[in-house]
Amino acid sequence: MTSPANSGAHQQALAAFKDIVGSDHVLTAEHATMPYSKGYRFGGGPLLAVLRPTTLVQMWKALQVCVDHNLMVIPQASNTGLTGGSGPGFQDYDRPIVLISTHLINQVHLINDAREAISLAGATLTHLTEELAPHGREPHSVIGSTSIGASVIGGIANNSGGSQIRKGPAFTREAIYARVTKEGKVELVNHLGISLGDDP
Repeated sequence: MTSPANSGAHQQALAAFKDIVGSDHVLTAEHATMPYSKGYRFGGGPLLAVLRPTTLVQMWKALQVCVDHNLMVIPQASNTGLTGGSGPGFQDYDRPIVLISTHLINQVHLINDAREAISLAGATLTHLTEELAPHGREPHSVIGSTSIGASVIGGIANNSGGSQIRKGPAFTREAIYARVTKEGKVELVNHLGISLGDDP
């Protein structure tokens, strides 16, 4: 379901999104947003738009627009979860929702002789498995939805215990993430120990 962009501010936000990620990657029609808003068991609630950035910088800039326009944000990797956390439900939301799909930000970078991997926000377990195979290694997470595109980050969240505990607890030892300051600015937190340059 798509919620109408019924204010000038919402139209301004949509225009800004199109400038950042391109018109083809700003989805507002219900038939286009439904695969993102509805999961396997839950969802299908209202969205102002689905954004499909292709880089982390685009995602960063789009997030700042959401903050500037007081829009709710749902980040989504693969939408393969069964608990309804990756899409909107039909609760009484107090503001419009923008879903940011990370599906196109799917690169995997192997480091330290393939002993570690930097998996970007939309990287899938299948992709990570394929990258590790030539090095005789496998990812920690092996879950039922691996074959349908489950994300690395979803696998970490899902497999912090259970049968995979034989490999040790799953966790992200280092990460980068964004947070919003009390002044309303998106701020980068970098725990990778790797210089990422100055953009943004």
